[in-house]
Amino acid sequence: MVGGVCGRILKVDLSGDKFSIERLDESWIYRFIGGAGYAARLLLDYIVRYDAPNPLSPYNPLIVMTGPLTGVSAFGSKTVIVSRSPLTYGIGKSTFAGSFGLSLKKADFDGIIIVGSSDEPVHLVVDDGYIDVRSAADLWGMDSLEACLTIARSLGDDFRSIAIGPAGENLSRISCIVSSERRVAGRTGLGAVMGSKKLKAISVRGFGDINVYDPVTVRKLNSEWLAKAPKTSRGEAMMEYGTAGGVSTFIQTGNLPIKHWTRGVWDDAWRISGVTIMEKYKSGSGRKICGSGILCSIACERVVEFDDPRFGRYKGKGPEYESVAALGSMILNGDPIALIKLNELCDKLGIDTISTGEVIAWAMEAYEKGIIDEKDTGGLELRWGDIDVIFKLVEMIGLRDGFGSMLSDGVRKASEALGRGSSDFALHVKGLEVPYHNPRLYKSMGLAYATSNRGACHLQGMAMLVERGVLLPEYGISKPPSSLEEYVDTVIVQQNLCCFLDSAILCKFGVFGIVDFDYIAKIWSSITGIGCDRMNLIAAGERVWYLERMINYLLGMSNRDDRLPRRFVDEPIMEGPAKGLVCSDIDEMLNLFYERRSLRSVESLKGKLSLLGLDDLIPLTDRIKLD
Repeated sequence: MVGGVCGRILKVDLSGDKFSIERLDESWIYRFIGGAGYAARLLLDYIVRYDAPNPLSPYNPLIVMTGPLTGVSAFGSKTVIVSRSPLTYGIGKSTFAGSFGLSLKKADFDGIIIVGSSDEPVHLVVDDGYIDVRSAADLWGMDSLEACLTIARSLGDDFRSIAIGPAGENLSRISCIVSSERRVAGRTGLGAVMGSKKLKAISVRGFGDINVYDPVTVRKLNSEWLAKAPKTSRGEAMMEYGTAGGVSTFIQTGNLPIKHWTRGVWDDAWRISGVTIMEKYKSGSGRKICGSGILCSIACERVVEFDDPRFGRYKGKGPEYESVAALGSMILNGDPIALIKLNELCDKLGIDTISTGEVIAWAMEAYEKGIIDEKDTGGLELRWGDIDVIFKLVEMIGLRDGFGSMLSDGVRKASEALGRGSSDFALHVKGLEVPYHNPRLYKSMGLAYATSNRGACHLQGMAMLVERGVLLPEYGISKPPSSLEEYVDTVIVQQNLCCFLDSAILCKFGVFGIVDFDYIAKIWSSITGIGCDRMNLIAAGERVWYLERMINYLLGMSNRDDRLPRRFVDEPIMEGPAKGLVCSDIDEMLNLFYERRSLRSVESLKGKLSLLGLDDLIPLTDRIKLD
């Protein structure tokens, strides 16, 4: 057997409380690695079998998957959840860190496939070899953190759980899934899929060992990786301030989104920087590893504490960069304590902070433009930076209350429902709200956002890192891109590598700028026993990228969905470091991208699929349209 895997996948049918155990297909490990790649291949079978099931139907599977490197390699702490997204209607994919995946593998399962739906709220418990579907009537209605805490009190602290909050129960299309370690599978609305199945939580505990091919070499390579990471400039910065440490740099470069991407300067930005937050509110060392039993030397989760007359005492997770931008600069909230509590509220309700920041900013801009007023908002005056209003909106979104119900469906559906020209400033790609790195400033991010298979995403092709000097010489990228061809090639390389990392599964923060992919190939081989080099890794990632793309085509998407919001293409900011910049080359880059990716015609795509060894996908091309 391949090392690093258990060889078993648990399948649960909630329509009849039935379960079965499926064997892991080892040939798929060679082709699609595991994790996101393996889960996508499983999803494809359901899409074909049930003719593209509605995201909220019982036939849409929710697939929780680990990778061969989950729990056994340095920075291998992640688990992925895959389904058809109720937000984009394409492939939905979201990873989360922590020790849930490690516990699942110790229980001798590589993944869980959940189909069907229950009539009543349920809680899936996997206790080593024992599987139980229990009533969750007592948990339904709880926020996600309360539900996980209640489960821990009932079952024991050694269980690891994931749960939805009220947003998932109410089928919010921007709802997320939250772990007992407060790590979040945030994007693409997968909390709604869980809610549609009346599945409140999944809890796992295991006591087994994970077999690896060459444990001596694995220990040696892990030790080297863990020792090296803190000594790199990127690792050192992450250790000190976490991802929110980037705020200070992004203020100076023009990367920070301010007032829904309409401003380039904001004096209060420094108040919410990761540096300021850690200097004022750091608790102890301020660092925390994202889960017990996990190998990580960066520990980029921040721990903060304060005692505030408005919010009381708090000690816990500090915000990451995307949440600082979403709940801070995007909506002109310069109050760091309020920001930390808003982040906590989003996690409790179970809503994605990136999407939440966008829908609130969109609503505030619509209010400012006179497109909506208090009659639309239920009496709320949507003023930029108004803390009370922001808290109220977040709560209304999570509970699907009044005006918040429209926002709860995401900015694309909200703008379509409202009309009145509001779609012009609804910032999304394929329905997924744009994250908080400026595609006007970094051309490669404009292309990466537009062509990401799950919708606008900074983690599905981290090309901005290359523009900032985090290079990939082992793949021929020895300098930042300067021509359109180089931008396109950089995005393609990054997309393929990110697909590999999401399948292995490795934390990208512990890879890019820390170790090269020759090293990753060594640890992959020593864990799995599958001999490979760096070119095999990127080839596997490329197969996964095309698999995801084929899924989107089969679900009705086309190249026409690769569109960047016009705000980034036509509307420059007239102040600050990014003054006057727009992503004006996006159409030319897209044309080059389609040429490089063989996406100009179905015939050229067939040739590419054959070249990649994906001949079993070729018959499905008769069902798709590229344009």
